[in-house]
Amino acid sequence: MQDFLPHTMLLDVGLDAQGAHRFKARLVGTHVVEGYGNEFTGKTSDVLDLGDQADKLYAACLYSVNTKLPAYLSGQIYLQATDEYVAYERLGVPLSSDGENVDILLIAAIVRRGPRPFQSQSLYPP
Repeated sequence: MQDFLPHTMLLDVGLDAQGAHRFKARLVGTHVVEGYGNEFTGKTSDVLDLGDQADKLYAACLYSVNTKLPAYLSGQIYLQATDEYVAYERLGVPLSSDGENVDILLIAAIVRRGPRPFQSQSLYPP
């Protein structure tokens, strides 16, 4: 398990003032932080620079919350400031503290930076 922790994220699932789902990073492993390039523990998904992948990543999280099923997604985030791509593969698994409602997502992720785009894919229904 110790080798797995740097690739782990825990996202708290909540609602914003308008009733839309919001995801807050409770825990972000060191591999993810280094690959992304910034610490984002304690931040919500709406304040992160996720480029054109923001909607896809949000949809993958929402899919797991609504269906109570895992969601796999891979892609790349273009960082204009450094002219780099952050390639990622992530598998999100829904967790529930009450056995009924998904309130935490356990994410396993591989994240790497590079100068070129990578092919993306998703393995869950859109």
